Amino acid sequence: MGAASSTARDQFSADLQTALQTVGTANITKTNKARDSIFGLWTAFCDSLGVRPDLQDITDREAKLSYLLVFGMRYRRSGAKRLLQDTPLDKPVAADTVANALLAVGKGITDLGQPDPRKEVHGSGNNHPLLAAFLHGLKRTDDPSKRSYPANVPVIRGMAKELDTQHPTAGNANQHVIDLCIVAFYWLLRPAEYTHTASPESRSQAFRLRDIAFHVGEKLYSATDASLNDVDIGTVTAATLTFTDQKNCVRGEQVSQRATNDPLMCPAKALFRLTLHQRLHNAPNDIPLCDYYDNAGNRSSVDSKWITNGLRWSAKALFGETGIDPKLMTARSLRPGGATALLCANIDSDVIMLLGRWKSNAMFRYLRIQAHIHSDNFAQRMLDHGSYTFAPGSFTNDHDMPLPLQTPEAFIEILDHNELFDD
Repeated sequence: MGAASSTARDQFSADLQTALQTVGTANITKTNKARDSIFGLWTAFCDSLGVRPDLQDITDREAKLSYLLVFGMRYRRSGAKRLLQDTPLDKPVAADTVANALLAVGKGITDLGQPDPRKEVHGSGNNHPLLAAFLHGLKRTDDPSKRSYPANVPVIRGMAKELDTQHPTAGNANQHVIDLCIVAFYWLLRPAEYTHTASPESRSQAFRLRDIAFHVGEKLYSATDASLNDVDIGTVTAATLTFTDQKNCVRGEQVSQRATNDPLMCPAKALFRLTLHQRLHNAPNDIPLCDYYDNAGNRSSVDSKWITNGLRWSAKALFGETGIDPKLMTARSLRPGGATALLCANIDSDVIMLLGRWKSNAMFRYLRIQAHIHSDNFAQRMLDHGSYTFAPGSFTNDHDMPLPLQTPEAFIEILDHNELFDD
């Protein structure tokens, strides 16, 4: 830059500042704070052992890796709050949480100008085989009861019996919970995409009224400006969600589900009921889908605890029929629940990954999912095959994911996909 004019240098400096600001917007505040906290623990851990936190004074790569393995083992055993005292928890930290902690350590070390000790030297980007084996071993010994399990059609349908939708004060909230569960089941949504979250900086946010459209025959209705009062809910043939800023999605991607022949367990009708409720209360276009109005016109939000509560009440009543332990039902259960229904319906696993917006096989991100959903009528097939059951005792065995009895053998491995259970 020494030979550049002062104008060129000033422009370069301004563009660099803008670029750095853009880099900052790519990082989520909540994630950055968590990583900073973990690296602070790592720094204290290294101080206690007399080594630099960037491990620059250690030349042997395996020796560097040994510090990460010990840190990971202690984090697994004691968690963040007790790590420095190395006081064991009643239950060990999950393998994925340990992996994220080591990721924060690796990022902190690279920020200090040193290579990430987690990675292989070839530049492949893969974890060192020893570290990969360590994390895999932790995962295999994870307590399976920590994972939410799929909510099937009977459990979701049963919520209509267990939750009083005619209650003078809680009726609207209960109906909203039921319809949100139906929508989340059919669109394989993460909790943050259909419930209230206290983290406004998170990448996944609840869909908004402006993200919704309906199809009545060949006519398309926007949820924000259509005269929905003139639309008979029974004539709605499909509903569409536009993914604006949800996790792992292509911005602006539209995913539609066709109506089923069921008056309750129908994605289009459930989304229509949610929308009509908000429109009748003159809700703004940017209102989250999880917001509702009580009989007095007061606006409130459904959070994940309400979803969990409704699912557990229903699962408790149906335990003898479904074999699903109510304590394993959470707001996370609807995403794997919908995926499981698709698997039992013998839908190709690649299409399920596309609908579920999983990171793996990113090439599928560039396919257009709209035609698949309309032509194959996945919603009806999910309804028809969504009453899957589990073998007695399958939730207490020491293995990863118990499989429904109806799962085709060709797809038995897909339910072990970690991203299926992510927020």
